[in-house]
Amino acid sequence: MKDSFARLWESIDVEHHVIATYYLETPLNLFQAAEAFAAEQSTGTWKRVGKETSDLRERHGAKILSVLTLPYSPENPRLPSATAMQEFSGEGPINAGIIRLAFPWKNFGHNIAMLLSTVAGNLYEMGAFYAVKLLDLDFPASFVKGFQGPKFGITGTRKILNVEGRPLVGAIVKPNVGLSVDELAELAYEGFRGGLDFLKDDELIADAPYSTVEERVKKLVAVMKKAEDETGEKKMYAFNITDKPDRVLKLHDIVVKNGGNCVMLNAATAGIPVLQLLAEHTEVPIHCHRDFAPMWARSPYIGLSFPVITKLFRIAGADQCHVGAIQGKLYESDDEVLANALACTGTFHGLEKTLPVSSGGQWAGKVPVNYRMFGHVDFLHLAGGGVFGHPDGPAIGARSMRIAWQAVLEGVPLHQAAREHPELKKAIECFGEIIE
Repeated sequence: MKDSFARLWESIDVEHHVIATYYLETPLNLFQAAEAFAAEQSTGTWKRVGKETSDLRERHGAKILSVLTLPYSPENPRLPSATAMQEFSGEGPINAGIIRLAFPWKNFGHNIAMLLSTVAGNLYEMGAFYAVKLLDLDFPASFVKGFQGPKFGITGTRKILNVEGRPLVGAIVKPNVGLSVDELAELAYEGFRGGLDFLKDDELIADAPYSTVEERVKKLVAVMKKAEDETGEKKMYAFNITDKPDRVLKLHDIVVKNGGNCVMLNAATAGIPVLQLLAEHTEVPIHCHRDFAPMWARSPYIGLSFPVITKLFRIAGADQCHVGAIQGKLYESDDEVLANALACTGTFHGLEKTLPVSSGGQWAGKVPVNYRMFGHVDFLHLAGGGVFGHPDGPAIGARSMRIAWQAVLEGVPLHQAAREHPELKKAIECFGEIIE
């Protein structure tokens, strides 16, 4: 059956191909669909044309590595499609499966935009594909070596902060928007003096008319240094510089010129190539926020998986990257969060490791489950309301986070630690049950 539809390649030169794994639903035979898929995204179109020779296909065509059929009994096509609505009778069959294709990376070179156009481009427009999701990308060393990756990563971030042996503890300044620069600086100072290593702008504010990056960096560097002098600990603040490509670089330079030691980019909205441009230019770590990317990742039936997105962020140069929230307010399961974190820290052809960021509904009572699930200390534990919503203020909220981490790393149950630390006791009373 399979030979009548498509050639399955038993072996390829892996150093010259990027391997993509997809989930697919289609009324076509899966092998027929895979062949159409491979042609559409490499050498061909819906009908073989004269210059598409066998030799050209051999050199530049996508290769079908495997097709795995999955059981499926749909009620309706997953994605809206004029073709589907005209042809689908409600009786099926719709075929579902996992297909793996190998794309010669010489077709697009060391170019993330063209990589995405190739592995996640027109295929999403195909009327006969009722669901299609890019689950994974496997990159050869020859491709990855064309990218710088993170300049700082875990090692460089820790070196700046002079913190070893525990997770970095941080927060997002809340309220998200609307604070004057002076109000923001006041809150940041309280968080820093309470023990936070790291603070950041919210993703909803960058170079706003009422709060420019230049104004913020001048005020916040001053309070950061004040907190460093008082606590004896180094501090880091990530200034959101999301904007047009030329403005991103100019805002980076403003941050560095005025003493800032971290910048932040909303990488999905700015664009992954802009992240790469910034990474090649930057003199400080880049904190990569993933807002907007869940539009690509959340549906099981269309888009890209978050491990794929996270790999791309890492290749492009993210030093710190949001991976979801352990037992938080976001949609992903803990296992999905850990898969994203592994994309940050797994062996990746010599690239520096990106610092995973657990953020979203976090507070001191979620320290135990974060430590248990991650199984190591190389991540940034980031709270918002869990610090700035503490009833005794942000300094005490920050202190509750540091106390919780010290207790957990020493093997002390948080309920026991709370008997000696009113900051932690009040956090538990305010935010809810400890999650072990």
